[in-house]
Amino acid sequence: MRNLTEATLTQYELDNLNKHRRYEIRMSVYNAVGEGPTSSPQEVFVGEAVPTAAPQNVAIQSVTATQLDITWEPPPPEAQNGDIQGYKIYFWEAQRQNETEKVKTLFLPENGVKLKNLTGYTAYLVTILAFNAAGDGPRSPPIRGRTQQAAPSSPGAIKFSELTTTSVNVSWEPPTFPNGILEGYRLIYEPCMPVDGVSKIVTVDVKGNSPLWLKVKDLAEGVTYRFRIRAKTFTYGPEVEANITTGPGEGAPGPPGEPFISRYGSAITIHWSSGDPGKGPITRYVIEARPSDEGLWDILIKDIPKEVTSYTFSMDILKQGVSYDFRVIAVNDYGYGTPSAPSPSVSAQKANPFYEEWWFLVVIALVGLIFILLLVFVLIIRGQSKKYAKKSDSGGNSKSSALGHGEMVSLDESSFPALELNNRRLSVKNSFCRKNGIYTRSPPRPSPGSLHYSDEDVTKYNDLIPAESSSLTEKPSEISDSQGSDSEYEVDQNQQKAHSFVNHYISDPTYYNSWRRQQKGISRAQAYSYTESDSGDPDHCPMSNSTSTQQGSLFRPKPSRTPTPQTPVNPPSQQSTLYRPPSSLAPGSRAPIAGFSSFV
Repeated sequence: MRNLTEATLTQYELDNLNKHRRYEIRMSVYNAVGEGPTSSPQEVFVGEAVPTAAPQNVAIQSVTATQLDITWEPPPPEAQNGDIQGYKIYFWEAQRQNETEKVKTLFLPENGVKLKNLTGYTAYLVTILAFNAAGDGPRSPPIRGRTQQAAPSSPGAIKFSELTTTSVNVSWEPPTFPNGILEGYRLIYEPCMPVDGVSKIVTVDVKGNSPLWLKVKDLAEGVTYRFRIRAKTFTYGPEVEANITTGPGEGAPGPPGEPFISRYGSAITIHWSSGDPGKGPITRYVIEARPSDEGLWDILIKDIPKEVTSYTFSMDILKQGVSYDFRVIAVNDYGYGTPSAPSPSVSAQKANPFYEEWWFLVVIALVGLIFILLLVFVLIIRGQSKKYAKKSDSGGNSKSSALGHGEMVSLDESSFPALELNNRRLSVKNSFCRKNGIYTRSPPRPSPGSLHYSDEDVTKYNDLIPAESSSLTEKPSEISDSQGSDSEYEVDQNQQKAHSFVNHYISDPTYYNSWRRQQKGISRAQAYSYTESDSGDPDHCPMSNSTSTQQGSLFRPKPSRTPTPQTPVNPPSQQSTLYRPPSSLAPGSRAPIAGFSSFV
C-alpha cells in the first residue's frame, strides 16, 4: 500500500516491483472522517511494454481473383518491448472502406498470411500491427493490391424500345461487379414458340463495353421472343433475360395510306395520308426503308412532326444505285402502330450532270475528230502548195539552165540556124546571148517531140550536101561577157580523133527516120561542138566569145579523155558546108547514142 498525502496528485509511479509478475492495482480516497470504497482492480504484467514500431516491408501478391498473399517483416528488435505474440491484419476494398473493412488476427509470430474470399479484379488496402503481452503496437502504412479478373456479374435489367412488327431496340445496363475488364456482351434471342415449325436461335456478340444496345430487325410479327444477355471479361458471367412480343400494342395507331414517291434531282419526297390514330392522338411519324431485293426493314427517318403528310430528304443517306421500298408508321403514347403498305421501288441513283452523260461525251469525241480531220486537210493543202511552188521554181530554173544540158537555138546573121550544145549548167543570165553588142534572149528550144520531118525533107537536105570533102569549123558560142569565163567548155584530151554522130547518121540512110522511133522521156546525152576542118577530120576545140560568120556548127558526144590538138578556125569569108563521112566508122569512134536522130 502506498499512502499519498497530496490530494492534487493524478498519477504515481510504482517502483521496486518484481519482474514478470502480474499485479492487481486498486485505489481509494480518504479524508478526515475515514477511507472511502476502493476502485475496481486493474491487472498489470510487470516487466514488458507494447511495441513502439509497426511491421516492416509489407508486400501484396495477387494470386487469384479471390485471393491475395500478404508478407511482412517484424518490427525492429529495440521497438518490440517484449516478446511478439502475434499480428493483426486489417484489409478493405479501396472504394468502400467503411462497408468492407475486415480484420484477421494471427496469434503466431509468422511473417505471412493468405486473404481469401475476396472480390475479383478489386483493389484492396492492407495494414498490419504487431502485439505482445503488454498490448498492440502501431499499424503499418496501408498498401494497395488488386485481385485478378473473374467472371462478371450479370448485366442490369433489359429494356425494349421502338418496337414494331418486325424490329425492336434492345438495351441493357452494365454488370454491377464487372470483376475485370469487360470485353463485350453476348445477346441470344429465340421465339418462345416455334414459328412455322422452326425455332431459330440467334446469337449476337457485341464487342466492347459500349454501346449497350442492339437493333434487332429480323423478327416475325406477333411472336413472343426471349432475350438473354451476359457480360464477358476473360470468361462469361451469369445472364439476365426478358421477353417481348412484336407487333403494335393495344391502342396503337392504324396504318397510314400507301405512300407515293416523287423525285426532284437528288432529293426524294414521300407523300402519305393519315390513318386511324388509335386510342391516343398521333404524336409523330416514322419512315422505314428496305432494299427492294427482300432486305430487312429499318427505321430511316423518325420524329417526323404529326402535322405533316409528306417528307423530303436527300439521297445521300441511301446507298447509290440501290432500289428502295418505303413505308410509313404512325406513333402515339401506346407505341408504334401498324405500318402502311410498301411504296413502289425507287432507285437511289443521282441524276448525272450533263457533262457526264453519254451523249455529251459522244459529241465531244465527234467535235475532236472533226477538228483533227480539218487540221490534217489543211496540212495536206499546204504541203501540196509548197510542192507545186517548188516544181514551178525548178521548171523556171530548168529553162534558164538549158544551155548546160540541152541544145540552144541561136540565129546568126546568115539564113542557116546553128544548133549548139552546152555540157555545163549555166545561170539564168546565160539564157541571154549577145549579138552585135546587144544582149537578146535566145529563141525557145524546140523539143524533139514537136519536130516533124518527112522523107522528102531529108532527100532535099542530102542533095544540098556536096560529095567532095569539106571541113567542119567550130562556131564559137555567144554568151554574156560576165559569164564568159565560167561558160567555157572543158577540152576533151582523151581521144585524138572522135567520130561525129552526125556523120554516122547521114552515112546510113536507115537512121534518117529513127527520130520517129524515139521513146518519150529519154533524156538527151551531153554533146560537144564540132567544127569542119580542111582535112575532113572533126576536131574538138573550146568555145570562145569571138564573133564569127560561120554559117552553122554541130555538136557531137563527148569522146574519151585523150587530148586532141585544136583545129584552127576557118576565116569568116569561108563558106561552110556539111561533110558526109564514109559509111564505116572511124577506128576508135564511139557508137551513136539512141534517140539523137530526132535532134539531127
